[in-house]
Amino acid sequence: MPGMRLDELIRRLRHGGLDLTAEQVADAVWLARRLGAAAPSDDPGGAPDVPEPAHVPPEERSERPGEPAPSGGRRTGDDPAPSTPVPLHTAAGASGALVDGTQHIFPVRAPAATALPGLLGLEKALRALGRYRVDASAVQEAGIDEEKTAEHAAASGLLLPVPRLGGRHRCDVQLLMDTGPAMAVWGRLVEELRQACQQSGAFASVRVHQLYDDGSGTPLVGTTAGPARHTRLRSADELHDPSGRCLTFVISDCVGPLWQNGAAQRLLHTWPRASPLAVIQPLPPRLWGRTALPAEPGLLLRPAELGGRITFLPDDEPWDEPAADARPVPVLQPSAEAFEAWARLLSGTGPTRERAWAAWTTPEVPSGASARSAASPPGQGPRGDDDLLRAFRAGASPGALRLAVYLAAAPLTLPVMQLVQRAMLPDTGPMELAEVLLGGLLRQLPGTEAQPCFAYPGRVQDLLLSSLDQDTAGLVLKHCSAYVERHFGKGTRNFAAFAAARLADHAPTVGGPSLDADGPRDAEGGVEAELFARIPARVLRFYLPDLVTPGPVEEAERLFGQWQALADPEVLHRAREQAEAAVRVPAPAGDDSVRARLVLGRVLRAEAGTSAARAGGRRTELLRTAVEELATAHSTASADSAEQADAALELAAGRHELWRLTGETEQLTAALEVLAPESAPWPTVARLAGEGRRQAEAVSERADAGRFQVAHRARLLRRGRILLDLARPGAAVPELEEACALLDLDGAPGAVRSPALLDLARALRAAGAEDAMTRAVLVAAERAAGDDPALRLPCLAALATFHDAAGETREADEAYERAALLAPPDSLRRCELLTAWGESLLRRASAGDGARIVDRAENVLREALKALPAWSEQRGRLQGLVGSALAQRFRHLGFLPDLFESRHLLTQAVRAAADAGVRAEAWLQLGRVRLEGWYRAGAPVLVDALQAYENAEREAGEAHGTDPGSVTAARARHGRGAVLVLMGRPGAALTAYRSARERWQGLVAALREVDWADVESTRRAE
Repeated sequence: MPGMRLDELIRRLRHGGLDLTAEQVADAVWLARRLGAAAPSDDPGGAPDVPEPAHVPPEERSERPGEPAPSGGRRTGDDPAPSTPVPLHTAAGASGALVDGTQHIFPVRAPAATALPGLLGLEKALRALGRYRVDASAVQEAGIDEEKTAEHAAASGLLLPVPRLGGRHRCDVQLLMDTGPAMAVWGRLVEELRQACQQSGAFASVRVHQLYDDGSGTPLVGTTAGPARHTRLRSADELHDPSGRCLTFVISDCVGPLWQNGAAQRLLHTWPRASPLAVIQPLPPRLWGRTALPAEPGLLLRPAELGGRITFLPDDEPWDEPAADARPVPVLQPSAEAFEAWARLLSGTGPTRERAWAAWTTPEVPSGASARSAASPPGQGPRGDDDLLRAFRAGASPGALRLAVYLAAAPLTLPVMQLVQRAMLPDTGPMELAEVLLGGLLRQLPGTEAQPCFAYPGRVQDLLLSSLDQDTAGLVLKHCSAYVERHFGKGTRNFAAFAAARLADHAPTVGGPSLDADGPRDAEGGVEAELFARIPARVLRFYLPDLVTPGPVEEAERLFGQWQALADPEVLHRAREQAEAAVRVPAPAGDDSVRARLVLGRVLRAEAGTSAARAGGRRTELLRTAVEELATAHSTASADSAEQADAALELAAGRHELWRLTGETEQLTAALEVLAPESAPWPTVARLAGEGRRQAEAVSERADAGRFQVAHRARLLRRGRILLDLARPGAAVPELEEACALLDLDGAPGAVRSPALLDLARALRAAGAEDAMTRAVLVAAERAAGDDPALRLPCLAALATFHDAAGETREADEAYERAALLAPPDSLRRCELLTAWGESLLRRASAGDGARIVDRAENVLREALKALPAWSEQRGRLQGLVGSALAQRFRHLGFLPDLFESRHLLTQAVRAAADAGVRAEAWLQLGRVRLEGWYRAGAPVLVDALQAYENAEREAGEAHGTDPGSVTAARARHGRGAVLVLMGRPGAALTAYRSARERWQGLVAALREVDWADVESTRRAE
């Protein structure tokens, strides 16, 4: 902006969001003056002139498109001359121009995200190391300073030589970069650290070396980036500096070969004590304990002497005392804060201490430490694919988790992994990529030492792809196709581009490769080239399995799985068509016939639960058809086969659902027969499941062991639940206990374990088990539910019911409250919870000291009534409960409006209730309220009260029968006798009391639960 005034420049900068201080403006002005104008054309160090095109006339050169014309069409003498335009293309005669004169377009480098956060702060922290000084005894003398010797002699009278100190006061720094398999990720970090050291001005020289492993346990150093391109390697001991003038930073993730064989630890331990040494660990601290150099926090202490000698005091008391010759080595994060603490420790005067992390090193690596890595924690053998992924998800950062999912759709070479990361997750850096490389999920392919290639083992790739939608996978492959063009050339068959086009539902513009292709035939043969053909084909088969035309059975199974994920009724309809077509295939093979009928039965069961089946009244028909197909599959399956076990489980589940719908007890009995432990295939299933847990030697049996284990557990769970529904809790308990124990042993997910434990708790309560046992099971169920609200809600509801029944009122209220908070605000489930909680509070409010909780009971019940839909059949019941709570509050507090509102709500309840039992209870409460109204207000309502008690007895008989009757009927007879006494009819009252006593006696004889206070009241009244 030539000619612009300083105040105008400041105004524009502030308008653009740059609020500069006076010091910053002064620095900018000073720097602008020092930089000066561009170098003239005859300056050999300046930029070459850019000639104007020859065909542009001089008079037209000032009116080119893109150049603004001066105001008024001409430039005044006061206007500054326009700056020379810089062409985007290179000059016509420049080196590299095409033969036909076409100009090249040179690539422009765009700034990328830095690997080190806060570079300016890091440089400032490194600048503080300029104050580091070594011990004076270690300073090399450079002759006698004659002038200072003369001055000292004149002042003291003694002729003593004064040495001249070395002219160099700044120390050196050397960066030793590990060359492990994953360290290529941190190349940019090392480069930025080197630049920060140079630009800080604190060091006289900055050198970078690479650490190599020669296989003999001796670390070697070189000055090149790759082991295949080094010119000469030398021992790392040559970098020792006993004088302490050189600071050394070892940059490593501490999991490579040098650390596994202990060479790196020995190198750190034998480093000169006077020479400052620190390890820069780019991994996050939460992963340090899983490396071969586990660090711990504590205090680093430096004595008063100058130099690099330090001691370490850990925060936690170690289990074993460090060896006598153990040496602490500081471990730093690549952050400004860590370097600041390190600088303060080294450059402080006198004894200094700083909080930091450090690791202990000894001449001999402790047993097991050399083999420790982030991929395989100590003490663990080979793990399955699910365990590998579960362990990675438990310890990885969110960015690393997302990156691992994206990389599942890409060929795993390091350049491609970095490309996918920059394109899909630009807010992440090398730390997340290193977590993926070292997280135990990847395996390096053999023969890829020069250019490492990786792959996900087993089912890990499919498990990760299941978390990635198809469009995103296509985008990842599109980025990979660009790399293929740059790496293999445009002439090669671009499998990634083909797969991306198919996933995007486009016709591919490249020749479509076969899904079974082994590699790009026209590319260089090698593992990397093969990887770029195999991985896209596998991704394509995962998302588009119908590219290989399946049979009707496979298609029905695929569509049924898709319906389970999407709940699309159209997909379920298509699955039924395919399954019926598979069943109609003439004379199918035995296994295919069983599979076809099995999937058809599953589809029919699923269709019975759809809204269309419910609305059309076809649920029973569909379930009966499903049971028939599943029974046929069970009878025709091979004896003692996994297919027979699957068919038996599905058949039992279908009969169980049919019982819930029709109430046919024979369905439960037939389901129990199918699941009987002595019927086929369950003896074989139990045997093979046990052998699978004991790691059977037979490969074929071990392959099916997991399937048999799941079938065995499912049989136990289903039998236990059926026995519970048959009111046989004593027989259900051992089945459910064994099932829950196997679920814990096999590490089943919480979505399976938590409901199973709830069923066990229900069986224990029904069987009369001790409260401590039931409580322990309920607590285990809540623990298994984890943080899933859908699983925690039934656990808390069951806990609340248990505490309420056990008389643990405080725990019951807490559980009810937590459950109500978890339930959706406008859901029926929340209304049910509030109703149960309100009933519990109302029972307690009926006691003599219930005045303190009656308000809470009324509030909870009103909240439930407010959340209840207007069309709900439960409205009458809730109105009766709120009315009862108001009546109870009137009894405690004597507030007459509560009594009137209670009478109104109870009247509404008897009109709205659809259940005879609810109406009976509402009539009973209304009779009490009317009687209390006569007592307190003198209202002429005795006849109404008598009628209410008679209606309560009639409705109770309709709901519960007359032999032995119900508690409501007995209370209604007692209330009728009380009203008859007030009406002056003692004979009729005595008859009513005797009838009530007989009803109480019948209930007690039938072992029904009664309130003995009510029984005693009737006896006294009689």
